[in-house]
Amino acid sequence: MSGIVSRRANNVHRNITVTPFLNKLYSMVDDSASDDLIRWTADGNSFVVLRHEDFAKEVLPRFFKHSNFSSFVRQLNMYGFHKVPHLQQGGLIADGPEAESSEFNNENFQRGQPDLLHFIRRKKGSRDSVSAGQDNAPDAEAGDDDVQPESDDDEPNGAKARASRTPPVNLAKILKEIQVIRDHQLTISTDIKQLQEENQSLWMQASATEKRYNEHQETIDKIVGFLATVFSTDSRRSEILPPLHRLISHNAK
Repeated sequence: MSGIVSRRANNVHRNITVTPFLNKLYSMVDDSASDDLIRWTADGNSFVVLRHEDFAKEVLPRFFKHSNFSSFVRQLNMYGFHKVPHLQQGGLIADGPEAESSEFNNENFQRGQPDLLHFIRRKKGSRDSVSAGQDNAPDAEAGDDDVQPESDDDEPNGAKARASRTPPVNLAKILKEIQVIRDHQLTISTDIKQLQEENQSLWMQASATEKRYNEHQETIDKIVGFLATVFSTDSRRSEILPPLHRLISHNAK
């Protein structure tokens, strides 16, 4: 029974592909030629990086396609590595040769046990993941051997990536909407012109009406004045003058 379980476990290991990043990381830490910059800890359960700047210049380019220490640390975090704080006599190391050193550990990254690398998986939903559903796929991790440094030189690539995610523009739809707006503008312009013409016509009619009113008023005033003159010496003066006065007063208003 134990033999069957062992064979199944071996088959599972063969079906799980270790990413290039982890293979290169293990080789880099295990390389005794660079122990002055990166090496296993005494217990072999973690590794230490010394003199970050020198490590980035001398060691990283030998295994990866960049020399950016921050990108290297970011990739470690994506694979579940944790930075271990250095303590000395109860306080954090502030200076000295060990000041610029970083220790990282992962329970499945141990000296002499490269078979444990199968259990280290990339975090789902990480910034550089191909997709959440493809995180465990070998093809998705095949090109995962390193992370390019984030610098100003990479800005065009980031812009291209954002542009590739931008939905396509429906030019025909935009032109159609613009034409609809232009038609509305033309309709509004026509209505305004029509209102101006109608207002002009109303103004002319009002002016003509006022002119006719003034002419009628002038004629009435002449008639009333003439009648008042004719009947001013007549015996019926007392009967004619009061109505004429009222008519004159009304016209004056």
